[in-house]
Amino acid sequence: MYDKFLTLNMTEYKRVMFLDADVIPLTNLDYYFHLSDPDCKDLPTLLKPNFILASEKEPCNTGMFYVEPSARSFEEYKEVVRKQHEKAKTLPYPHFDKKEGWGYNFKTNNDNWESVKKKGGAWTWHAGHSDQGLMYYLAKFLQKDVSIAIGDRIQNWKAVDGQERPEMESDTTGVLAKYQPELTAYQYSCDKYLSNSNVAEDEIKNQWRCNPPYDSVAHFMGKTKPWQKRFNMESATDWTYGLKAVKTRWFKELDELNKELKMGLDLWHWNDKHLEEMKESALGYQAMYSDQQHIIEGRGNQADEKEARV
Repeated sequence: MYDKFLTLNMTEYKRVMFLDADVIPLTNLDYYFHLSDPDCKDLPTLLKPNFILASEKEPCNTGMFYVEPSARSFEEYKEVVRKQHEKAKTLPYPHFDKKEGWGYNFKTNNDNWESVKKKGGAWTWHAGHSDQGLMYYLAKFLQKDVSIAIGDRIQNWKAVDGQERPEMESDTTGVLAKYQPELTAYQYSCDKYLSNSNVAEDEIKNQWRCNPPYDSVAHFMGKTKPWQKRFNMESATDWTYGLKAVKTRWFKELDELNKELKMGLDLWHWNDKHLEEMKESALGYQAMYSDQQHIIEGRGNQADEKEARV
């Protein structure tokens, strides 16, 4: 998870966008760079130099983000991690203070974090103890120069001299939609929302995903990864319910690469030839509290881990 933060050290670039390996772009993503670059005269500067996305229950999902690299930001990041590891040694399992988190106490600051459908005052969201909590802290409370997507809203935050808490400059609805290029595929029945057609009842809960940046990419989170499921090239569908159409697009992209690079995959017999060896992720699906045991040697166990997850 920490490898994601090497983006902060890529100082030869103005901006660096990170996409998880289970993310596939569905449009040209250049416009995110242009909307955050004052030197780009063709588009207004609507976004900050750092950009993170809230998800349904988390204030930051690190499947997609961009940052402004700098030597100072990278050193600050390393110092935050160093302090966190030192503090972890003084704490009982799971070695993470859910009130102080990575360095900011929401309660004492009369503050809260916000996701698409939830608010909270503790660092208890999914991966709050790892990459998603760390990125939220760095972008909002250290750099204090960040745009945060929350559904169809974009919040811009700035620093205030002598103040730990940043100040919100703006909270704007629908600001990205008119700048997003045409999508190559839809997901979660978003095309039906656009045409005012009937939408399946269980898709309504995902309507917030029908806005950029969420519809700019498809994120196959958890065990929804295309390569871990059965797939038939002959019956591939463009039905936009859930992730069906974008799963087809993923396999079509793989098919093109397979031919171009002579990878030797048999996509027409995927289920028989490749599925079994792809069913599990060798590195797991998320950072666990127990992953800190190489730092906190001999403390914690699987029973504690299960309790901490619950």
